[in-house]
Amino acid sequence: MSLRRATRPARHALAYAGLRAFVGLLRRLPLAWSLALGAALGRSRRGRPRAPRHTAHGGPARPARRAAHGIRLLGRSGPPRAAELACADRALPRVALTPEARALVDATMGPALVATAHLGNWELMAAAFARAGLPFAAIAARLQSGPLFAWLARTRARLGVPTLTPGGGARAAVRHLRAGRHVALFVDQATGERGRPLPFLGRPAPTPGTFERLLAATGATPLFAWTVRGPDGAHAVHLERVPTDGPPLDWLTARVEALVRAHPTQWVWLHDRWRADPGRR
Repeated sequence: MSLRRATRPARHALAYAGLRAFVGLLRRLPLAWSLALGAALGRSRRGRPRAPRHTAHGGPARPARRAAHGIRLLGRSGPPRAAELACADRALPRVALTPEARALVDATMGPALVATAHLGNWELMAAAFARAGLPFAAIAARLQSGPLFAWLARTRARLGVPTLTPGGGARAAVRHLRAGRHVALFVDQATGERGRPLPFLGRPAPTPGTFERLLAATGATPLFAWTVRGPDGAHAVHLERVPTDGPPLDWLTARVEALVRAHPTQWVWLHDRWRADPGRR
């Protein structure tokens, strides 16, 4: 047995103790201090995304390089996903649906299939929709083992956002939608699922076709949700209908690109979408 494997339980115990202490600290600090601490962690060298290198694979340098600064937002809402999530009870009042989004939530009848992107704080956005009467299960990557990911799973459950893992998640999503419930999934990353290349930031990018397949299988109402953080730190949550007079995924990809160009520092970009095989079917 390797030393690393033998010491894993002790390392996990120490990590869990450290996580609990850090989350406890964040909960006791004023919200503004907690967010500033999370942003500082996001600026650490270890957590920087690889946007400058990715520029060679996909699209104009300016949006990609400015997207690298989105790691400051990731420090608040992503790894260690502690600052805003640990303070969710205080942060959620600063997350508000726009009047148009609220009206669309009220007007949505039957199951909805909600596309979204890694803009802003999608975890709090999902919680805001749950509170507004549009709760959905989100298709998300299977969490790894360890105290951080166990904490993240418990936090998502506490916020009313159950997750469906890829693979079996698609079948579970069909069951959810056919039962009249709502499902959300990301459309701005290559996941290895069947799809087709679509133009994104200047170059064809592998784009999974899961959204279109679920839509065809269930006839759910297609929606697109996204959120951005304002200068005051408040989150504006938007909701739009996805046009169906053409391929929905083409419209969604173009819409996400427009939002990334408009808010490049709020797009959390941590993988090279263009490295996957764009010809995979």
